Amino acid sequence: MASVTVFAELKLRDGRRQNISVHTENNLPALVDGIREVSGKVSTVLTELVERERARGGCADGEEEEEDSDEDDDPEDPLNSDLQPPAKRPKP
Repeated sequence: MASVTVFAELKLRDGRRQNISVHTENNLPALVDGIREVSGKVSTVLTELVERERARGGCADGEEEEEDSDEDDDPEDPLNSDLQPPAKRPKP
């Protein structure tokens, strides 16, 4: 059976590109395994980049660090907080 290449290209913030590829057989189970392997390699590269950035002192120029919290302590547009009774339906 023919061999195929599963390929990923990462474009880094500085404009450089990093290529990641895996050679695999040309059948579905092998392709799925190849995709998983490329995904794992991409994850490893991205983790290393994040760790290097953290060691450098945080975010890149002009970027703000986002919080992981889903809670909004100070919402920009507060919702109507007045409690109202539920609307009553007329009896038939």
